[in-house]
Amino acid sequence: MSDQERRDFFRVDDEIALNYRVATEDELNNNEGLRVNEADSLTLATELEKMKAASRIHFRHVEKETPEVARYFTHIEKKIDLIARHVMMGADGLFTKNTQSVSISASGLGFTTDEALQLDAMLELKFILNPSLTCIHSYSKVVTCDPQDDGKYKIAVEFSWLNEDDREILIRHVVQKQMNEIREHK
Repeated sequence: MSDQERRDFFRVDDEIALNYRVATEDELNNNEGLRVNEADSLTLATELEKMKAASRIHFRHVEKETPEVARYFTHIEKKIDLIARHVMMGADGLFTKNTQSVSISASGLGFTTDEALQLDAMLELKFILNPSLTCIHSYSKVVTCDPQDDGKYKIAVEFSWLNEDDREILIRHVVQKQMNEIREHK
């Protein structure tokens, strides 16, 4: 992805649960690591978010025709989200242990770490967006690794392998975050 393509996406500062590891050559060569375990409980919120996005147009129609039914559907959706949040928090320590500030867009991620990472190294990233608890799984290339005054390193990665559905979720997340920030400043 060129510098211009990376800049084509909006970027926001956010708090996410993030976990990464350096991917092995074997994983990258045979694409074994590029498969996401669909039974993984962290995919629950991701699948719910995809369903929510797909049903938005239908919801708007119901909201226009019968607002009472739309309010009921909204209530049911909140219940489902609450259950998903509870399941996910108990399923993986990622949600509670590794939350950190990042700079995020649909093309990549910037974060701080205690270790220097090799330029062009491939990382397996797993991160959870708030408040939707959507889990994104990606393989990403390290494009910068800058030492900081505090002994940490500022890392920037670009997504080399990212499911298109996940990219769409990221785009919606970033746009929603920007809209919320604009509202807060007004």
